[in-house]
Amino acid sequence: MILLKNTQKVFNISNRTVRTQIQLLLTAAGYRDWDIGVCLTGDRTVRKLNAQYRGKDKSTDILSFPFAEPIQPGVLPTPRSEDDKNLGDIFISMRYVENWCEEHHVRLEDRLPVLYAHGICHLLGYDHQEDADYAVMKKKENKMLRKLINWQRLLDSQSSSSPSSSTGPTSKP
Repeated sequence: MILLKNTQKVFNISNRTVRTQIQLLLTAAGYRDWDIGVCLTGDRTVRKLNAQYRGKDKSTDILSFPFAEPIQPGVLPTPRSEDDKNLGDIFISMRYVENWCEEHHVRLEDRLPVLYAHGICHLLGYDHQEDADYAVMKKKENKMLRKLINWQRLLDSQSSSSPSSSTGPTSKP
């Protein structure tokens, strides 16, 4: 289950699009049936969380709080119950992301899936503290994003070929 909370009021974000993209990314990561919390919020909330949990009194684009300690990047402990199938929570500062997008000439709707993939990778134990770790994490993110793009194209082609096919692909991604 994807628990999506959109507390910011500046950007009109489609909850359906966010959920679909995150579900496809979870599937691409191999954690299709796992829960995740996603909060689209503002700088103040992210700055407060960053100060409280990371000791950094500044905003950032995304923060990730894993539910379980991974065995190694990409491998979580075997859940003992359905309640243990929780990846954790990610918080995204929409204002921070907007500023980044303006600075880098990137559309918000193109940047958000990259951040979702980045956050999911952090929840799975990937990090980018060292260059070698960054390369491994970036490779995983790119693999997930390529699958997302391919599956979104499939969904788009199915919905354009049939006016009543709003239920998604006929085969599982």
